[in-house]
Amino acid sequence: MKQFIIAMLAIVVQLGQPGLCGYDAAAQGLDTSINGVLTKPNLKILHIGNSFTFDTTCYLPEIVKGMEADVSDLCIYRMMLSSASFKDWYDTYNDIDIHLDYRIEKVVGGIDAGIATGEGKAGDGSLFRQALSGEQWNIIFIQPDPFSAPYYEQWTNHDANGYLNELLAIIREHQPQATIGLVLQHSSASNDVYNAEGSSLERWRLIAESVRQCCVDYDIGIVLPYGTAVQNLRASSLNNDMDLTSDGAHCEFVLTRYAASCCYYQAIIAPRTGIPVTEDKTRINKEWIQGSSPMISVDDYTASIAQKAAMLAVADMYHCNNPETSVVVGMNKVQSSPVLPGIYDLQGRRLADKPQKGMFIQDRKKYVK
Repeated sequence: MKQFIIAMLAIVVQLGQPGLCGYDAAAQGLDTSINGVLTKPNLKILHIGNSFTFDTTCYLPEIVKGMEADVSDLCIYRMMLSSASFKDWYDTYNDIDIHLDYRIEKVVGGIDAGIATGEGKAGDGSLFRQALSGEQWNIIFIQPDPFSAPYYEQWTNHDANGYLNELLAIIREHQPQATIGLVLQHSSASNDVYNAEGSSLERWRLIAESVRQCCVDYDIGIVLPYGTAVQNLRASSLNNDMDLTSDGAHCEFVLTRYAASCCYYQAIIAPRTGIPVTEDKTRINKEWIQGSSPMISVDDYTASIAQKAAMLAVADMYHCNNPETSVVVGMNKVQSSPVLPGIYDLQGRRLADKPQKGMFIQDRKKYVK
């Protein structure tokens, strides 16, 4: 089973060309095999992200506990700055006041990193700098801000959404041994005011293409495709009018966050344990969670759909697959017809035929009748 899980993970690995910041891990004589990195003893992972990072890791402790997964020799930490872009983290590192505090905290694991946790104040990057200099990380994940995520050409600009090169240069200065990971995050809801495409499916596709291109241009060692897991879930009958978000942008508080965390477990922890996320028995009643937005409980049925959405994302991260009609079979093979091509509504749900009236998507184009 463990060999199967590791084989499944191989598809998320995107070993690109030497990074534009001038770093080539192979040239430094380092182990560039992501399977080798993920199964190392005392694995240490750091996420440099934003509020979506919380969505991704929210239920990871519950999943690990529920599966009795052995995480005694790893640790996962997250750094979160609201809506942070690459430039926001670059500015924070350099003590430039962007009027936003940030947090560093441990998510899960049996070992502790040699860094300080807690709140970093706006204009004071000392906590960030210490996180980069105080520990040797095996993997450091980065992710774009939610607004520029679909538009790869903006990532390297010198504006509010750019500075990818500059942030990578800082990371490499402190952590030349680390594998750089990239998060393929979820798209906002079709009706969200910031969704210029007017379709969660189309916006996710642009995000996926941006991630794919970044892997070609930079030395990206691993992709965490939780956004594909969310989009897979949206393709199921569990989708709702808010595209499984709480506010149009962030993941719905229960089932969607659970699916995102399942994807994290499957991509990062399953290769160590040999236990797939489909074995998880975690159940979460929406009544336990405070919030006014629509929520969906994690019960036996919805958990199975979320787990399959995560498995499919790890096996096939650049395509959207309905977890109710798709399964992973063999080595990295998905048995289904991907969600594209076909006819879909703006929430990404497959339609039997073109609607008599209204907007729909076909062949990645939007039509109005």
